[in-house]
Amino acid sequence: MKTWLLPILVLSAACASAPKPAPLPPAPLQPPASAHLDAAAFQRELQTAYDDIVAREHKPVAAPAVDVEAAASMPIPDQKSVRGAISLFSNEMKADIQAYLSRSSRYKKLIDKSLTEAGLPKGLAYLPVIESGYAPTLTSRAGAHGIWQFMSETAREYGLRVDWWIDERADPERSTRAAAKYLKDLYRQFDDWPLTLAAYNAGPGRIRRALNASGATTFWELSEQAAIPKETRGYVPTFYAALVIASDPQTYGFTLGATADDLDTKRVEIDGPVSLHYLAQVANVDESLLKELNPALRRGIVPPGREQVRIPSKSAEAVSARARTLRREDDSIKLCSFTLREGDSLKRIAHSLGTTVETLLAMNNLDAAASIGQGDSVYLPVRARDLGAMLASRGNDIYYAVRKGDTLYSIAKRHNLSVDELRDLNDFHASRKLKVGERVRVNAPRTLSAGGM
Repeated sequence: MKTWLLPILVLSAACASAPKPAPLPPAPLQPPASAHLDAAAFQRELQTAYDDIVAREHKPVAAPAVDVEAAASMPIPDQKSVRGAISLFSNEMKADIQAYLSRSSRYKKLIDKSLTEAGLPKGLAYLPVIESGYAPTLTSRAGAHGIWQFMSETAREYGLRVDWWIDERADPERSTRAAAKYLKDLYRQFDDWPLTLAAYNAGPGRIRRALNASGATTFWELSEQAAIPKETRGYVPTFYAALVIASDPQTYGFTLGATADDLDTKRVEIDGPVSLHYLAQVANVDESLLKELNPALRRGIVPPGREQVRIPSKSAEAVSARARTLRREDDSIKLCSFTLREGDSLKRIAHSLGTTVETLLAMNNLDAAASIGQGDSVYLPVRARDLGAMLASRGNDIYYAVRKGDTLYSIAKRHNLSVDELRDLNDFHASRKLKVGERVRVNAPRTLSAGGM
């Protein structure tokens, strides 16, 4: 029996068993036209409706997307702060939360994979809702970066490269694997998800100290006692609110985007430095696509040495064939290698190029104590064809002969420099005293953006 017929049969049976109504008065000889029923037309409508029903019997129903599996993966506390967070997300922050949930579909598959491999609850896939809104290049005021908002020290501890050239906190795949390892380590310490999440936000040391000082044993007790930062007290409830909404979005007025199909890509190892601008030409793809696929490349450049670059699979063969020669072909890159000569120093070179010693140190992964001199090679933020002219300009330095009564401040002001710039130009230390008659370099350095990029 077709189930769609049941209501009609039930209604018919009820009518058949009911007592007969009292006779009605005779109908008018000519009733209004609206009272007429075209039985044949009605029959045709019923047949058409039936045909439509049969035609759709084996088609899937477009049910709203939900993530029951994520919600079932970890218990959701029945706490008033969680209910308050749900209300906040469903009202004042609804547009933002909807945008984050929609964006999550781009990364859901790779996050689920990493969580499964680490043996972690899939509900943690919604932690970036409150961390970053799934924005790979987001940086917080404290310096946390990427989808999982790693601080640089923690990121390096978990195997991510963070330097002047590359910041793998912005790489969704690699940072997700690192986040899974970190969350697993935190859970081993606390054996409780609310405390683990609090430690992810505030640091495990702070949570451990708060537990010891307060005598509390749960996150909720820490929260009630205000024993942890206000941000952390809000952090844990908002995560659970995001998880509740993801498990039943329609109830709260949200929708989950369908999990996005991954673009077919490959990681190809090439010798840098090579700009993404030039690599896009070789791969015959848009430069914006390469930047989107490689958000960890901070300068838009594959750094010196061998590095993997993610590119569309259709372009992999063309790029691989030239992987070792691309760096010699790229004329657009504002970068070159330079071997220091006698009398050269990073400070003098930085002045000539209009950049800073700190930039040169960072570009070459050197610390301030590094001893660099004649015969050492460094990368500089300038095209090779421009370097000679810029270094040659050192022979055109302008000097000022110190007079009686001159000070660093008066000389700097006269030549539109700051005192710090004047000291740097002349390698003067803070306690340096001027002597009448000595020559002080006063030509201002050029302005050159870091990396020339």
